[in-house]
Amino acid sequence: MAPIEPRRDRIRHDDCEIEYDIVHRRAVTRRIHLQLGPDGQLQVVAPRRMSARQVRKTLERRSGRVARFLDEARARRRDLPVLRYISGELHGYLGKRYPLDIRGRDGRRDRVELADGRLLVRVAEERPERVRALLRGWYRERAVAYFDDRLSALCERAPWCGDDMPELRVRRMKRTWGNCSTRGRITLNTALIKAPPELIDYVICHEICHLREHNHGPAFYALQETICPRWREMRQELRASGHILLHD
Repeated sequence: MAPIEPRRDRIRHDDCEIEYDIVHRRAVTRRIHLQLGPDGQLQVVAPRRMSARQVRKTLERRSGRVARFLDEARARRRDLPVLRYISGELHGYLGKRYPLDIRGRDGRRDRVELADGRLLVRVAEERPERVRALLRGWYRERAVAYFDDRLSALCERAPWCGDDMPELRVRRMKRTWGNCSTRGRITLNTALIKAPPELIDYVICHEICHLREHNHGPAFYALQETICPRWREMRQELRASGHILLHD
């Protein structure tokens, strides 16, 4: 589900002030968790029913942990290279890294294709912003086809899906890998196409379980265990590599 508009607040740890945005989810969630926004701002994802005061008190009790998370997350973000979209630069696809090979256009239209272990970009003008736009378009096309295929296959593990495959949407998202609406529509993050196939399957399985259970209660995790037994391991891997996958 889409997040509700964030609210900014702050706590103190030692002599430092930690500012954060509270992001309330419309979907039911049992606990808060921390994440770093695209702008480097700390985001606290909280259940909709939790007030700003409750969030602040929870963070104050764990201020040391919050400070460590923020330091480590920002350090990982700083370590990411600045992407220049030039030949030889490595970009991810299905868990592997491929060098860009940027060449002049050989037909009527600019295009991207995966060929001979490289991402071949045929473009009239070799401007970084144009190459970036082409890559984003290519990622989305690949994501739509791949996610649709995997959703169909993974729904076969879930008897509650019945004969009708849920509606699928693919779009760029800043804060989440996927969501499932109460109407049964699954939305997946385009950037997920850069992840290894097993992590993509984990996210899709997670959203398939939300077709039956719209919260993260015991019944939800019991379902997830049946169709994705290694979900805990997959969740940890995705959390560890998420900042890299979202970097473009």
